[in-house]
Amino acid sequence: MDFTESGTFTPPAGLTQVFVQVWGAGGGGGPGVLALPLGGGGGAGGFAWCSVPVQPGTAYTVTVGQGGAGAPPLGADGANGTDSTLVGPGGVLASAAGGAGGHPGLLLGPSSPGGSGTCSPPASGTTRDGAAGLAPISLTGPPGQGGQPAVSGIVEPAPIGAAEGGNGGTGLVIAAPNGGNGYVVIWW
Repeated sequence: MDFTESGTFTPPAGLTQVFVQVWGAGGGGGPGVLALPLGGGGGAGGFAWCSVPVQPGTAYTVTVGQGGAGAPPLGADGANGTDSTLVGPGGVLASAAGGAGGHPGLLLGPSSPGGSGTCSPPASGTTRDGAAGLAPISLTGPPGQGGQPAVSGIVEPAPIGAAEGGNGGTGLVIAAPNGGNGYVVIWW
């Protein structure tokens, strides 16, 4: 069962264990500052693959993270992507944090970290950090680079564009792209 939007999952009768893959949303791209320097790319969302116990007939909340907004020209950092989660009666069962927004186009700006993932209990799965967005660059790189793609899934990949960090903006007139929304898959 795929979730590209937030919703609920209710296990059918007899189902007591599910597998879930969650990707956090990507961070928005950072803005360009002058006519040529490029903003930094947003970090990719984190990832978690978890095997979790469920109670048949009980509703579980699925939250799909929203991609961070790309920064307008001459703006501050791009917005952070939000987390994707599976939450049940006992709390958060699986989560993947959103990536950080990209920084404005400055010569020596830092990169933007990707998100991380968690399973509850921790030994019930595996997690991967999203790739960091590339640091802002000036005249040395091609326009629009810097955002990072989603972490590869264990069973299936995220759809094209999901969990990706937004690329940096390219100067005074073009806003930076948004990060990709998160993604959640539950199967048994």
